[in-house]
Amino acid sequence: MTENFTKPEEIVIHYYKLLYGGGVGALKEFMVRSSYLMTLEAFGLRLSLKNQAFKSLLEKAKEDEDALMKAEELLSEDLASREVSPDIRIVEVEMNGKERLTVHYTEDKKKKKLYFSKENDVWKIDYYAGRKFF
Repeated sequence: MTENFTKPEEIVIHYYKLLYGGGVGALKEFMVRSSYLMTLEAFGLRLSLKNQAFKSLLEKAKEDEDALMKAEELLSEDLASREVSPDIRIVEVEMNGKERLTVHYTEDKKKKKLYFSKENDVWKIDYYAGRKFF
């Protein structure tokens, strides 16, 4: 499932395809680890409330690679079963210095944005890259 997406706007579109297409585990290739784990928690909340085993796996996922893989598998199945296919349209790519940028887009006509930072010269989704420094 590894494809070479180097432009952040391509990554945004691929992010949604993986998220709702049963490929949650492949998202970590396009995200910094902290953002990836937050994604699992956010999108896994509903499943955590219904499935105690998933909740337990998710709690262990930060330190236990086996738990992470099992949690990814369960969440992938859950999200794919929802049969969601949002309409993603890129609006603008805004540079925030040399190592950060923001992709503005719409998801089913709702304004959204994803932040990116460079990790080893590769753009990755990084929720913290949108923070302001004072």
